[in-house]
Amino acid sequence: MSGGTQAAVPRRAPVPSAPDPGALPAGTTLRFLVLAVAMAAATLEMLRDVLRPYPAQNVEFLCEFAAGYDPGGNLIDNVTRSNAQAAAIKECAKGAPVTPDWYGPAGSVVVLLAATAVYLLLPRWKRRRRGLVPLHGRDPQGEIRAEIARLAGVAGVRTLPALVVDLTALDAGAVVFGRAGRRTLCLNNGLLHVRRSQPARFQAVVLHELAHLRHRDVDIAYAVTALWRAFLALAAVPFTLVVGGSLVAAHFGWFMGADAVFWPAARSYMVREIATAAFLFVLVVLARADTLRHRELYADRGAVALGADPGVWRARAEAAVTQGRPARGVSALWRSHPSWEERCRVLGDPAGLFALTDVPLFLLGAVTLVTGNALSDLWDTRPAAWLIGGLAAALLTVSVWRAALYAAHRGALGPSGVRAGLALGLGLVCGELLSGAGIGPGWWPAHLEPLLFPFLGAVVYVCWLAQCARLRLRDMPGTLPALRGAVLVAAVSGCVVAAAGLGWWLGEGQLWLAGDLYHAGGLEQHIRRLFPGPWNQVEQYATVLPWISSALVSASVAGSAPLIAAAAVVLWVYPAALLLRRPRATGLQSTVLAGLAGGVFGVAAVAAVMAYVHSWRPPLDERGVAFGVVYMWWRTVALWTGVAVTAAVVAATTRTHRLPRALAAAGIAQITALAGQFLLQSADGCLGPLRVMGNTCHWLPDASWSLTELLVQTAAPAMFGAALVTAPLARLPRTERPSAPAEAVRRSWPIRIAVGAVAVLAVMSSVVAVRSVTGDGTALAVPNRPSVADANERVGSFQLLAWFKMSGQADMVALASRYTDLAKWLKESTDAETGAVDGTTLRPVCTGLTRDTATAEHHLGVPDPKLGRAWSTLLAKSRDAARECTSVLDSQTDDVQRNTRMLEQLFDAYKEAGKTLSPLTDRVTSALEQWPQWKGARNR
Repeated sequence: MSGGTQAAVPRRAPVPSAPDPGALPAGTTLRFLVLAVAMAAATLEMLRDVLRPYPAQNVEFLCEFAAGYDPGGNLIDNVTRSNAQAAAIKECAKGAPVTPDWYGPAGSVVVLLAATAVYLLLPRWKRRRRGLVPLHGRDPQGEIRAEIARLAGVAGVRTLPALVVDLTALDAGAVVFGRAGRRTLCLNNGLLHVRRSQPARFQAVVLHELAHLRHRDVDIAYAVTALWRAFLALAAVPFTLVVGGSLVAAHFGWFMGADAVFWPAARSYMVREIATAAFLFVLVVLARADTLRHRELYADRGAVALGADPGVWRARAEAAVTQGRPARGVSALWRSHPSWEERCRVLGDPAGLFALTDVPLFLLGAVTLVTGNALSDLWDTRPAAWLIGGLAAALLTVSVWRAALYAAHRGALGPSGVRAGLALGLGLVCGELLSGAGIGPGWWPAHLEPLLFPFLGAVVYVCWLAQCARLRLRDMPGTLPALRGAVLVAAVSGCVVAAAGLGWWLGEGQLWLAGDLYHAGGLEQHIRRLFPGPWNQVEQYATVLPWISSALVSASVAGSAPLIAAAAVVLWVYPAALLLRRPRATGLQSTVLAGLAGGVFGVAAVAAVMAYVHSWRPPLDERGVAFGVVYMWWRTVALWTGVAVTAAVVAATTRTHRLPRALAAAGIAQITALAGQFLLQSADGCLGPLRVMGNTCHWLPDASWSLTELLVQTAAPAMFGAALVTAPLARLPRTERPSAPAEAVRRSWPIRIAVGAVAVLAVMSSVVAVRSVTGDGTALAVPNRPSVADANERVGSFQLLAWFKMSGQADMVALASRYTDLAKWLKESTDAETGAVDGTTLRPVCTGLTRDTATAEHHLGVPDPKLGRAWSTLLAKSRDAARECTSVLDSQTDDVQRNTRMLEQLFDAYKEAGKTLSPLTDRVTSALEQWPQWKGARNR
């Protein structure tokens, strides 16, 4: 415009160029690692089933049956009974030979050693089998060798491999093989014939093979081949012969395990084992084919980069179309070489080499849970979660960063992580359905809803990794050290979160597939006993008790675990740190303000809870038991609500980096709300209509801190709930707004300091959550032994015989002998007229009865509902009578009434022994007589 001054257009700060995506490990390497894990999982599962000892030789197995284990029964009942009698089962199996758990791992080591031998011997065997001849016999002038040497120099291959010719191969191809230090490039006879007529084709083929050497993936190809052959020979074939053959033999009654007792329940388990092995075999086949296909695509790209003519690939693709339709869809998944059409497509757009593709992620998810379930059976859940979850997270992190780097290199937005998360989650679900402990004897769990946790959790996790990677790449220097450092931090953060999620699922989550373990174990009754109150009479108590016994206890157990508490902090501190690293902390100020507003909302929710509870609070002397538990539940709900609402609002209203900023805001809101509720609780008696625990005004920070320690445990997992809520909202359409110019964004050091302080408080809160737990937290075992469900008659007989063998026989003989001595004493050493007793001869009887009863009570109970109740009654009466007898004798007084009462108790226990031991002996005798007949029977 004339006569005016043109306004200066504000410029953005220059964005550093994105690092080269090829700087990270190649997709072939990542796929090979997935294949190795898949083969390890399949080998472990198959060899464990093949080498497992016969159940009757397994002492721990017999102890489980003696405790009432029913192979065809409800899983949740079996777990509850096992947990309730864990100490007795451990005592039962104490000192017995331990069933070797190292068979499976040892077999895996043997397979690995065999694969190593195959890897070393395969090149020599290949040379002899195919009759390869040296190249100089077909190239006396050395022209071909000179051409290959020139191309090797172009490819950067310093050491020229040995050159041989396959005289029987008439197509124009080549292959490079051999182990490290002894590479061989084999040229097909047909390739030599086209060297002069089609020099571009000859050059493309040779450069393709040299690209394999340049990428150093020849070792991967031969390692894949060696692992595959060792796996087939030492795992797949023996499993098929032993387990599959046993199933067929059992169907025709030729197998010793096909008796009428075990086989009805064992059949479904054996079929599931075979199905699991078949699924793992398919996973291995798919992973192997995917690894080899990806290797070829990389070599194609490398050959073109070295100067090969892409027209060679186009010509081959056109020829393939004229000769027949190439493999598509499912059939293409099994091919170890990609189709020419796919190769041309990748050469035109190599995004497929860096993208998060569905098949590898599905394989990774399935392998993760199958391997995690297998290792958690051998080891504790935590090391299994760290090993498998950490490995899966590292592979996934590198894959996500490769895709994000390639997108940044091309100026694209980058992966969202949704589709990749869906593929990963579907793999997790399939892996759990085929190998999980929560499925039981059938094909489907009793409750499918808990499978949403691994499925949706995988989506959220991949989205979190992808969006954090995009956030970091926005302002990251383009140097290789900066890239490696950023990926390392992302991998460590991802490992913590993945290990926490996998550990929770393997330890508790998968049990929810069978039902509510806490409810089945009688936790509601346990809470009623520990915290007496009007649980049935007052509506405010009765309505929340089921939630307290399941949701509140689950949250408390999860929040008290160190790994889960650390992961809850990492979920929001890592993206907050990425926001802090940005040059002008773009978006940080609004995130912090949203988090503080969410914290205020959480404090307001706690205040609303206090007002609600104040309206029906009981007298002062009743506020420390049941009322305190109910109050804890509602405060937990308030804090969870504040965190979830904050995350949802930020995700729905933020323009960029929605998920990281929503989680950062939610974390700030959580810490702010916890601090606010601490202040409210400290001044509880001074708040008028918000008074809950106190009636008079006092400042009580110590009491408030004790309650806050418990509240931190239940509130810590709220970050995982916030992540589940945020992920779908982060996909809502964005509202386009102009970006603020660089000069308009002020340096926000106060905001940075505030975020750092809140992060420190979050770390401290996780430490508080862990340290405030005494012992092992809330155990899944319940104090009282649940009654044994009515089992199949034959299984029930085996349970009774197992109990009789492991401890019942000794306990029955001891008690019968003791009551025989008592009967003899009653006849010979009492004076019916005076009521006097001979304490000298009675003391050994009472002392022995006390000892034998205590021993029987530490052993397993009778696994028969009716006989078990009678046995428990006998032990209770024996204990009370022996205790009273010892007390009377120790008093050294001749109190006739007390002596009479003692004698009555002893006689009552004696009569109870007659009513209990006689039918128990008959039942055991009957089972002993029927057992050989049942073992000889066959169920076809």
